[in-house]
Amino acid sequence: MNCPMEDRHSETLVAYAAGELDRETAAAIERHLSVCPACRSMAAEQAALWNTLDIWEAPPVSSDFDRRLYGRIRNEARLSWWERLSRPFRPMPLRQALPLAATTCLLVIASFLVRQPDQLTPSRPRREVVRADQVERTLDDLELLRQFGTANQAETPHADTM
Repeated sequence: MNCPMEDRHSETLVAYAAGELDRETAAAIERHLSVCPACRSMAAEQAALWNTLDIWEAPPVSSDFDRRLYGRIRNEARLSWWERLSRPFRPMPLRQALPLAATTCLLVIASFLVRQPDQLTPSRPRREVVRADQVERTLDDLELLRQFGTANQAETPHADTM
């Protein structure tokens, strides 16, 4: 017999643990379990599960359970599509929903206003390109201004000499 775990047929082991197999197949599984520890472990776990399910007792159902269940089904069938859609939001009072909606709006607005991380890095100072002829003209202009300044000083008499 091929190993059910290797062939991915673990449902055979589940059926064996549940006692659903015929005698011939169950005998073949038992022979295989004597030599395969993986299948033996799986079968033991499944047997423990089935034993636990056999011991478990469901709680008793109330006498008016069917009446209440069918009443709820009937009420659900009468609801419009809009009432079915809005039902999950109905229990939430407006006092709780308003701050939630405002916070959501603020988060959406903030996400649009926040810059990308690469834009937050400081930019390098911009270097101005200075051409040599500009420097030369500026120096000539400064020299000219100095000459005017010395000519003005020579023309104005000092207060001491008056």
